[in-house]
Amino acid sequence: MKPFGKSQQSTECQSTENMSFRTSIVLPYRDSEDTLAECIKSIQAQCLEDWELLAVNDNSSDRSENIIKQYALTDSRIKPVRSTSDGLVPALNFGLTHSSSPLIARMDADDRMHPNRLSAQVDFMEKNLDTGLVSCRVEYFSSTPRDTRGYQLYVDWTNKLLSHKDIFLNRFIESPFAHPSVLFRKSLLDDFGSYEDGDFPEDYELWLRYLSLGVKMKKINEVLLEWRDHPARLSRSCRKYSKDAFQRTKARYLALWLKEFISPKMTLTVWGAGKVAKKQAAHLLREGLSFERFFDVDPKKIGSQRHGVQVYSIDDIPAPGNTFLLVLAGARSARGKITRFLEDKEYCLGKDYLFVA
Repeated sequence: MKPFGKSQQSTECQSTENMSFRTSIVLPYRDSEDTLAECIKSIQAQCLEDWELLAVNDNSSDRSENIIKQYALTDSRIKPVRSTSDGLVPALNFGLTHSSSPLIARMDADDRMHPNRLSAQVDFMEKNLDTGLVSCRVEYFSSTPRDTRGYQLYVDWTNKLLSHKDIFLNRFIESPFAHPSVLFRKSLLDDFGSYEDGDFPEDYELWLRYLSLGVKMKKINEVLLEWRDHPARLSRSCRKYSKDAFQRTKARYLALWLKEFISPKMTLTVWGAGKVAKKQAAHLLREGLSFERFFDVDPKKIGSQRHGVQVYSIDDIPAPGNTFLLVLAGARSARGKITRFLEDKEYCLGKDYLFVA
């Protein structure tokens, strides 16, 4: 795969002392010498030129910092800084603190921007003042031969979530954004807080927190980022990005939303009695929720119990109005059939049921 565009690196250093940047790019890095130059070149090739890059060294031990400093010698928009604490979240927050623009663009050291990315996202935010965060569609590629079908299915799914409504209604399935694809208003940090550090995915927690507080999010219907996969990616190697960590984060914010927006007169029921559903239900029970019934299509599961609650056939799902149904069935391929089944019963997504994969 060829990079989006060629570098347009300046040959002489331009002063940025009095420059007003339309966006600040926050780029944390650690031991990224193999991909960092490619990433920087894609930033320098942006059609929008009034940006600053906060390149935050997160305890890197290879040549990454030297690479950044070399680019900074001839492009004063590039600002090498060192995080004062170890870890991705402190590095992110350090970069945010030192940014000077009201708009923050995220970027990772192993990805590449389309030349129009910043101009498209900044223009969108300047014209849509009611929107707090904007993303874009991404193109997924792997730097090593490996089975990428799972990630590609995820990218195909998230690339379809363009409107705020679609993002909001699907937020508990998986993370609706590739982290380095987003650009958001710095004012959100003052209003609702920045990245939190813990045993959970910091980006997904931030999206769910902002969505729970009414922040409007949208996605530009253009591929503006090349999103690289490789074996050393944190999402593949760190426990805070495990399936269980995502499930716990979903459960926390789903429980908050259900307690606030679902009538106490309505009962909670669950579609799914398999291993995935049982585990996710356990997380929700720990958040203080309770279930009246489980439903499943498998005759072997019908009549059994999950967490002390009876499993019924999906044919016993009642008419909408008095229950809210959480679809915990994990298979992507089943979502379409489940949607059609529930819509035939006049269930409305978001009002009567939600998918929680």
